[in-house]
Amino acid sequence: MLTICVMLLIIVVVALAYVFKTDYTEKYKVMRYNAKMLGLSVSNLYLEDDSKKLYYLQELIDSKLYSDVKNPFQGDKFCDTYLSKVEIKDNDKKFVTLECGNYLIYNQNTIDEEYDIYQASEWSSKKHKNDNQETVFYNYQVDGQDVFEEWLEKDIFLYEYNKKNGTEYLDITEIPEDVSIQEKTMYRYIKKVSD
Repeated sequence: MLTICVMLLIIVVVALAYVFKTDYTEKYKVMRYNAKMLGLSVSNLYLEDDSKKLYYLQELIDSKLYSDVKNPFQGDKFCDTYLSKVEIKDNDKKFVTLECGNYLIYNQNTIDEEYDIYQASEWSSKKHKNDNQETVFYNYQVDGQDVFEEWLEKDIFLYEYNKKNGTEYLDITEIPEDVSIQEKTMYRYIKKVSD
């Protein structure tokens, strides 16, 4: 009887592991598809206007050219519109980053067959031993309070600053010196997840 119970328990554990693996495999596929669609949309946009080299998801949503991207790992949440982007680099190659919760497709060439997916820790202003990614984030203060809830990368910070203040600065250095711009370097650890 004890042997039968142990065998049944092993079968249940194996079956559950298979179900969860299958579930995550589907979520990875959805995330890859979403990243591919974001990259293709920007590729088409870039054909019309090749003056920009960086397109954030938030800018595309504001322009009504794209909609929020559902986080496949948390059905009631969306991917981060301030960290998800497509960057055009040398020879007009497009590289997509899509961040959904703590899952990330990072700087992936849009023409790649299969996109790598990473799991990312939270950003921290303190560097830990295993951290392998760092980025400078910006915010500004009014009356000693941060204006933006989230600290933002340089280009999206400039975009949001212009949007909020009705300005059209082309570079962060053009913002008047009396504006209390803050910057900090943040660190995190990312690791490739297997599917």
